[in-house]
Formats: sequence, C-alpha cells, structure tokens
Amino acid sequence: MSTIAQPAKYWIKNPKFDLFYLSFGWIILFLAFVVFNKHYGALIIAVLVTSFIHRHYTFALVYGQKEEFTKRKWSYILLPVAFLLITALSLLLGFFTILLAISVVWTMYHTIAQKYGFTRIYSRKAGYGKAWLDKGIIYSWFVYLFLALGEKNKDLLAQYPVGQSLLTPLGDYFHIFTLLSYFALAVAILFTIAYIIEELKNWDKISIPKNLFVFSVLILYSIFFYSLIVGFVVFGFSHAIEYIAFVNVFVNSKYKKKAQTTNLFSKISRKQWAYSGIFTLFLAGISFAGVNINEPALGIYITGSSFLHFIYDGWIWKVSKPEVGQPLGIKYAPTTN
Repeated sequence: MSTIAQPAKYWIKNPKFDLFYLSFGWIILFLAFVVFNKHYGALIIAVLVTSFIHRHYTFALVYGQKEEFTKRKWSYILLPVAFLLITALSLLLGFFTILLAISVVWTMYHTIAQKYGFTRIYSRKAGYGKAWLDKGIIYSWFVYLFLALGEKNKDLLAQYPVGQSLLTPLGDYFHIFTLLSYFALAVAILFTIAYIIEELKNWDKISIPKNLFVFSVLILYSIFFYSLIVGFVVFGFSHAIEYIAFVNVFVNSKYKKKAQTTNLFSKISRKQWAYSGIFTLFLAGISFAGVNINEPALGIYITGSSFLHFIYDGWIWKVSKPEVGQPLGIKYAPTTN
C-alpha cells in the first residue's frame, strides 16, 4: 500500500503535512548541526525561540477558550502565581539550578508523552492498535537510552550546572544504570517484536502514517548516540514543531464550521495562518528581546512557565475525551445512560 493510497482518514491532516511537521521535520535541523559541526549557537537560539513559542499556544488554548478556562478556573488563576513564587524562592534560596534540572527531565518525559499521544491518535483513526504496545515501543527505547548513555556522558554533564545537579544524586550509580541498560534493551526489543506482530495481524488496515511516525521517533532517539546535546536540542525542536502544527490543525477542525462568530477561535480559524503567523512573530520578538536585553530574566520565565505548560497539556489533551478526538476524526462509541 503506497503513501498516496493510504485512506485520508488515517492521517491527522494529510501526507505532506504529517510527514513534514509531525514525523520528519526535525531532520533539517539535525543536518544543519552536522554541517555546521560545533558552530551552532544560532541554531540553539532558534530552537529556544521555537520552544518559547510552542508553549504559549497552550496558554492561548487555556485562557482563550471560555469552555476550557471555566473547567478549572481557580487552578488556571492560581497556578501561575504559585509557580512565580516557587521560581522566586528558588533564586532567593539558591536552588534554581535544581528547579531547572527538574524542568529538563520533565521536558523529556513531556516530549515522549506527546509522541505517544500522536501514536494513539493514529491508532484510533485506523481503528486498531493496543495502547500498551504503542506506549511500550515509544517509552522502552527511551528508557534504554537514558540508562545506556548516562555513564558515557558523565564528563559532558559535569560541564553544565543542570548536569551537575543531575550528577549529585545519580552520578555514583551510573555504572548500575549501564548494567540495567542491557535489560532495558531486551525489554525494548520484545516490545518492538510484539508491536510488529500486532501490526501484521492488522495488515488489511495497517496504518502507514502511524508506522512512519513510530519509525521517525526511533530514528530521532538514535541522534543521542551521535551527541547528547544535539540529541536533546533536536528532540525538543521536534516536540515544538509537532505541537504548533497540531494545534493549528485542531483549532481549524474544531472551530471553522462553527456558526458562533463571537467565539475567538472561531474567528481565528477563518484566517488561521495569518493569525498564527502574527502570534508567532509577536512571541518570537519577545523572545529575541529577552535574549538581547535580559537573558537571565527570560530564562527564569521560561523555567517557571514550563511547569504550567506541562500541567496544562496534561489536562487538555486527552484523546479519550470526545471533545479532543472528534475534531480529529476519531469516532467514539455512543454513551448509554
């Protein structure tokens, strides 16, 4: 079955969009790192700007959709204040680096969770696939990476404050992690075999979009063996462009056909890319100004707001909820009273 022949309903939007934004768009950045070798300061800044932009899409969805905001009104009001205080206290009491390290680790988990979420969307759209297998193949290979690469990159981690914070509790156990990595590798291989068997069982309706996406995730993981730093940066970039692209598709699908013109997102969906472009340029300008005017303040804001982004995303993106899945073409069994 060719990519063109795959039923349109299997794609989140269409082949070109999914393959470029959701699966393989990060390859361009990785090749740029390879070509420019270690002279890639501008590339890292570009990735940081992209990451800065993507998390504000979450804030727009939370504070711009009345129906979402009212679900957890006080949480959405009080949590920003709470994390502002936590970040300020971390600076005053000298544990900001620890907070930053937690943010980095959570970013990794958050990115993997998003990739698992896309895998589940593809499975639900194709009408087959077990959640535990989708989760197993995405998570198990990353666990192997975490255990296998720690000891090999111990000296590299020691060069950075965040790395030093991670080394303090974990550094003496990296040799154990290396031993555990062999077991993790075996588990990852077993999950992969089980995943392939499940796909072959459903050969008549096999989802090429899902399998290309899973393949892209596994290839992305392999970059960490090339360079831990490049792997982390490219990994974060893939998450950001996936998210920005996905939110635009979701908003368009959810609001474009709605009649109520007073709804902010209904208006945006009519000239979606224009509004999205203005929003993106505005945030890019703020990010650029922060880098050039007060980089530490920007770093503090990014660290504090990252926790809000993680929590909010966990609340609003549940594929099991019809209000999330239906705009993506996912069908649900009728509920009974």
